[in-house]
Amino acid sequence: MVLAFLALVGLQTSAQAPITLARQFTKNEKLGYQFLSHITAEHRVKNLDTWLPEDLDINYNFTTQVTQLKADGIAVVHYLRPTLTEIEGETFDSGPKTKVDNIDLNYLLTLSPINEILEDKSLSKPKPETPSSDDGRWINANVKLQSAMDFFAPYISDIHRLALFIGGVQDSLDFSPKFPLNPVKPGDTWKYTVGFQPQKLKGADGKSAVQRLDYTYTLVGPMTSQGKQVIRVDANLDFSTDLSEFLKQLLKDHASETNVSKVPLHFKSVIHFDLDPKTKETLRAEGSTEGGYQVYLLETGTDAAIEERFKARMTMAEVGKRIVAGSP
Repeated sequence: MVLAFLALVGLQTSAQAPITLARQFTKNEKLGYQFLSHITAEHRVKNLDTWLPEDLDINYNFTTQVTQLKADGIAVVHYLRPTLTEIEGETFDSGPKTKVDNIDLNYLLTLSPINEILEDKSLSKPKPETPSSDDGRWINANVKLQSAMDFFAPYISDIHRLALFIGGVQDSLDFSPKFPLNPVKPGDTWKYTVGFQPQKLKGADGKSAVQRLDYTYTLVGPMTSQGKQVIRVDANLDFSTDLSEFLKQLLKDHASETNVSKVPLHFKSVIHFDLDPKTKETLRAEGSTEGGYQVYLLETGTDAAIEERFKARMTMAEVGKRIVAGSP
């Protein structure tokens, strides 16, 4: 009986033992991933009862190959993301549209064991700069608040980016989750900044400022997923703000000239990461987001001039792993 009790205590202690989350790189190891994301956004303007839906898929494949191992577990990795596919959903006047962009992301990255990119060197041929078209895909500015919407558009666009889990090498999910510096036990949390949004300052008489937007990571612990033994790490982000408060604060006595009374914005995201128990590489990630915003004008009272709501989902899965000879 005593032996059984001691064995049980030993199992419980072992289960709660701290885990060091750190990537273990292997020279010339090549990993392949497939990234798929889908968003359904609905929007409407004042005096329109019907929500107008839009669907968008963004998909891409990428590979990483370890070309050099350095001290302290740091690695130099060759990263390739040749193309990005956009699929616009069917509408009442057209069928689905597919566009393949040759983005040619080709980098030598210096990666730390906690998935931080310490240095990036582009190997792509320089391309002429073109104005970004990501100015808020679902913003309908057919009301007289264009100047205000120009101010709000970057923050709304950043929420769209987070909703789709997309971005460049530095701000995508391709090297996620970010790991803590110290060992952690199941239930322990840590934070990582993924964006910035105007938010109220604590204890500042309601004043707003552009502040960090952080994912809160939680170590769930060992488990079985997709028939494999993995280490599960979850990430959560949940916030709401009023973009108009920051604009009014900047404009002071001229705030009424925008004709905007309030712009509530909310966003919620959950991601589940499955890690290889030995190497801590991400085997699979699944995420979902939801959010939206409204624009209220002084003249429209309680009726929003513009509204949007969206839901999105994402999967990122390892689709290939091998040791290859040589380096790029």
